[in-house]
This record gives sequence, structure tokens and C-alpha cells, in this order.
Amino acid sequence: MSESAPIARLLRGLNRLTGRLAGTAAAPLALALVLALGSQFVEFPLGIQAGVALLAFVWFLRRRRELGALGGWRLWLTGLACALVVRWQYGYWFGQEPGVALVALLVWVKWLEARTERDERTVAVLTLFLLTAVFLRGQTPLHALVAFSGAGLVLLACARLTVSPILPTPLALADRDAGRAMLWALPLAVLLFVLVPRVPGPLWGLPADARAGRTGMSETMEAGSIASLARSDEIAFVVEVLEGRLPTPRYWRGPVLEVYDGRSWKPSSWRAANPMLDALPQPAQVRYRSLQEPSDLTWVFTLERTHALRGAADVERMPTGSWRTRRPLLQRTLFEGEARSGEPLPEPLSPLSIRALTSLPPGVNPRTREIGEALSNRYPRPEDRLAAIIDFFRERGLRYTLTPPPMERDSADQVLFEVRAGFCEHFADAFAVMARAAGIPTRIVLGYLGGERNPANGTWVIRQADAHSWVEVWLARRGWVRVDPTTFAQPERAERPLGEVLGEREGLPLLLRPEWRWAWRLRAQLEAWEYGWNVWVAGFDAERQRRLWQNLGWRPDRALGWALAATGMALALAALLAWWLQRPPTSRDPLERQWHRFCRLMARRGLARAPAEGPLDYGRRLMRHFPQASGEIEALLRPYLQARYGGGLATEEAAAAMRRALRQLRRRLRQEKSA
Repeated sequence: MSESAPIARLLRGLNRLTGRLAGTAAAPLALALVLALGSQFVEFPLGIQAGVALLAFVWFLRRRRELGALGGWRLWLTGLACALVVRWQYGYWFGQEPGVALVALLVWVKWLEARTERDERTVAVLTLFLLTAVFLRGQTPLHALVAFSGAGLVLLACARLTVSPILPTPLALADRDAGRAMLWALPLAVLLFVLVPRVPGPLWGLPADARAGRTGMSETMEAGSIASLARSDEIAFVVEVLEGRLPTPRYWRGPVLEVYDGRSWKPSSWRAANPMLDALPQPAQVRYRSLQEPSDLTWVFTLERTHALRGAADVERMPTGSWRTRRPLLQRTLFEGEARSGEPLPEPLSPLSIRALTSLPPGVNPRTREIGEALSNRYPRPEDRLAAIIDFFRERGLRYTLTPPPMERDSADQVLFEVRAGFCEHFADAFAVMARAAGIPTRIVLGYLGGERNPANGTWVIRQADAHSWVEVWLARRGWVRVDPTTFAQPERAERPLGEVLGEREGLPLLLRPEWRWAWRLRAQLEAWEYGWNVWVAGFDAERQRRLWQNLGWRPDRALGWALAATGMALALAALLAWWLQRPPTSRDPLERQWHRFCRLMARRGLARAPAEGPLDYGRRLMRHFPQASGEIEALLRPYLQARYGGGLATEEAAAAMRRALRQLRRRLRQEKSA
């Protein structure tokens, strides 16, 4: 048996499977549709997935068996069923998610009833829409590759629809035309990418789809809320150091929780302005760039003591020292910050604020409160009380665990006196309760701790597994001072990743475990490529575009003029591309090329060749109309007739003779026109 026998059997099997589809325009169009829907298939509900798969299977069978177009009551019933399935799965029709799902179903319905070339083009347009919708799922390099490949396949299908079947090797000609069109489209895409002004905010964000933003951290904290995040290795944000060095340990600050109801901690709505924030030293120790992943929250996670922040979204600094935006970060957003770490956060507190920050609900955590009140009576200075609380926590022998037992009520008492184990939120909650009972103004900060350095590009990757909570206590002479109760149970947690200090492995993501470090380097390289794409392509926002224009010497206040110029240029190039694709296919035969040039020249003179008119009859008619040019016309017809019908002249030789005669004919006609 020869080595090519398995390959031959595979090709015969594919031919039996696809039938005549492989050599038609439907083949690349179907593949583009599979790319568009396959890249977002898991995002659809189960009912939509089943509907898309069923319609695609029915279309394939009908095309392979050449059963013809679907019509009549069956077509209307199928369309109605698609609309009802979308309504059943989403509960509404208008919105980003149900809209894309409805098009994903109806594109197959449209293709089932397609009868003409125009119907095929409609399917191509719907496929381009679905390829655009891929970017609603993400803007990674993989999504861009899917959209670009799908667009090329759609263009190939359109080119196959326009090619004449009587030409030699029509599919090869169509494939070459599609390749040229894609090469033409690349510089146009780059030009539009640079020139078209960016729209602030998500272009496709609809109010009904606001819930599409993903988040890990929450604005509230209760027992177990952060431990659940430690089971996720999804990226929260990526940091690139532009100047200086990140401190050790690295605390990334988010919402500050000051209201306690006995079970959960929440941000306060009564906080007064902090005039001391602007009095902090301005020279920055660290300047960094942070790429935040989409979130339902308005909080921007920054390096502790960040005093300057700017980015694509409007930001404001809260009295607590944290940063937030005016709207939720529903898309990936780039920020640049400056920080001066290692310093307390000064703030003058009024008696009313001190009372609010030391208040506890009655009847909650009685044993923890009793110890705090006893320390308050024993040590008059707040600094001494704080030191005593720290010693108490260190002596308890607390165990750091990702899976503590459930704690329904009095979680601080259970952590300190019964279970003696917990995650960061359990220790922060217990410490804050005891400190408030001791009369020390206390609050809890949510954020992230640490992060891993990517060796491929030097960035710092902070994941949801790095989610953390710690405590800040207020001392009159210093301001807000950070205290991390987790370090009393696991001192190494502040400087080492979670996977290295956590003794247990249950619930920990695989790539965060030490035994899976061999796969971590591959992921690091992929994440480095994705970060570069997100910063320089997906993160090319209005601010970065404005800077580019300034570097090129363009005035940003003339953005409207540039937009109109770019739009006009794009329309002109698109019209040129459409004309090039729709033009009649030209022959690759040099003899026919010269003949078509001769016919076009005569057509411009008002003497177009009739469809059934042969070359000899056409030449005689032209010589009667142009008797003074009859010699040139005859010199052009003679080699064409001899090469095409007589067989006595080579094609290249006849084409050269026709080219010379055509040049002389043009000269003769210009002379007569001038005379």
C-alpha cells in the first residue's frame, strides 16, 4: 500500500461528506459563519445553541442533497420559532444579547430560503454583522484573528459569486481577486484606525446590557466573600511600571468600608471631604500604567497612596484615599498613576466621625467586644491599645485557610475563640470589631495583595485570586495606618503568592499551584502578547489618539475636519474597491485583452459591438464608418483572425501585432478629431 493511500481515502471521504459545496461560494461563506458563531457559541444560552446547531445541520443536508430553497408556511413557522426561542431564553427582544442571538438564528433561516445570488449576498452581510459582534465578547488578539479570517472568507465568497463560470479556472481567479482586496483593505483599516476620532465609552453599550460587565470584587464584605474569589485565576488588572520600583509588599487599594451592621461591611455615604489629601508630598516614588479589566464597579484599584491618576474614564479621589469613576467600567480601561507608598494617610476626624468609626451594633460578637473594652480600660493611649490587640491576635495561633467552616452569626467570636481559622476577610472583620470596641476608629479596605511578575514583558499581573482585605486604624498623631491581620496567621502572605503560602490545594486554581509552574511560563507569554495588544490596539483611546495627533503636528481641535476627511477617503476607497470587485472579469489571454481594448475604444466612439456580432462583421461595419482608418482596422483584425481561427500565427506574435495596430488606430482617430 502506498503512503498516499490514507490521504486519498481522507479526500474521498471529505468529498462524499460535502458533495458539491467545496467548489462553490457557499463553502467559504459557511466557514466564515462557523467562525463567527463558534467564537461566541458558549456565550449563548442552551436553547440558542441548540437552535443554531439544528438550523446549520438542516441547511447542510438540504444543500448537499440539492433539495432547493425552503418556502411557504414552513419558512414562516421556522422564523416565528426563532423569535419565540429568543424571547424564552432572554425574556426580552431588544438588547445586545438577544439581538445577536436572533441574527445568529435568522441568518440560517435566510440561507435556507435563498434562491438567487442576491440572497447569498444578504447572507454575506449578516455574516459580517456576526463577525463584528465577536468584538462584543472580547477584543483579544484571538477575537481579532477570528474577525479578520471570517471577513476574508466572506470576501472570497463574494468574489466567487461575481466570477464568470465560462472563464478558465474561475475559482482560482476569484481567490486571487479576494486576496488582492484584502491587501487593499489593510492600509485602509490602519488609516481609519488612526484618523477616525474615538468615541468615549463603549460604542455598543445599551442600558439593558449593563449587567454584561464582569466583576470579581464587590463593594461589600462578609464572611466568605473574598475566599470565593481565591478560586479564580482570572486577571483583575495588569500593571506596567513606567518609573521607579513597586514597594514590597504591594497593596492595591479599592473601596473602603466604614459601616458595619453586625454581619457585613459597606462603604459610608456620609464621609466629609479630606483636606489633607492635597497636602501630601507630590514627588512620586512610582509611576505606573494599569489596565483594568471590565467590571460592574466604579472603583479603580490603584497602588496604595496613589495621589495622581488619569485615564480614558473620568476619575475622582474619594476622601478615603481611593479612586473611582463616574460610571461602571464596563470595558477594559487604561490608567496612569503616580504613588508615594509607605506613608500614613492623614485626615482630621471630627468627634462625630470618631463616634461613627468606633460604633458597633449591640449584641453582636460579645466576647470580642469584651476584650476590646478591657484593653481600652487598661491602656489609655490608642497606640498601646493597638499594640495589645496585635499581640492578642499573634498569640491566638490562627490558621490561614481557604475553606473555613460556615459562620452564620458572631463571625469575629467564632474566628478568635472557636474555629481559630479563616481567610483574610475573617481576620480583618475580627480585628476591626475588637479595635472599634477598644475605642480606635477603624475601617476595612478591599483590594488586592501582591501579584506575579510576568517574565515575558516585565508587567505585574494581579488576579482575582490575589483579592485581599486589610484594616486601617486612625491614630491622632499619624492618621490612617495600615494593619494586615492576615500576617498574624501567615506572616509570609504579604510577600509571597497565595499558592505558595496556602498549605491546602483544594479549590486553588491549577496554574497557581507550585506543581503546575511549568505551564505558567506558557501562559505568561500568551498574556504578554495580549497585554501588548490591549495597550496599543484595543487601548488606543481618545487620549492616546490626541497625543499621536499632536506628535504628528495635527491640531486636536480640528478633529471634526479630520473625521470628515477620513470618512470621505474611506467612502472613496470603498467605492473603488466595490467597483473593482464588480467589474466584468478580464481575460488572461493576451490576444483577448487586445481585442477587448479595441472594442472599448470603438464603444467610446459610439460604435459598440452587438452581442451576436462576429469579429469580421464588426470590422466591416467599422471600416464603413471610418473609411480613412480602414487600413489600421484591417491591420488589427488580420492577426486576430489568423491566430484565433486560422491557426497560422502564434498568440504572442498576434497580440504584439494587434498592439501596434491599436496604437496606430488611436493616433489616426486623434488626427481626424483635431482636423
